[in-house]
Amino acid sequence: MLAGGLWVPVYGSTVGTGSLYGKGIFMPDMFGWTGAIVISLAILISFYIFITRLETGKTSIPAGERSL
Repeated sequence: MLAGGLWVPVYGSTVGTGSLYGKGIFMPDMFGWTGAIVISLAILISFYIFITRLETGKTSIPAGERSL
């Protein structure tokens, strides 16, 4: 809640407006429906692979060394 409430004072505009966001595009107009779906899925799959590789590279903490 605090992060959502601080959006306007920090960025000076409401969510979705202002210089933080670029011009919106409608991908099917640029690539067609098939191309837009393929590109969207490619981005999602590559992000999933990236995060999975990042997580598998981390070592687990032994049970005796965990702290709350």
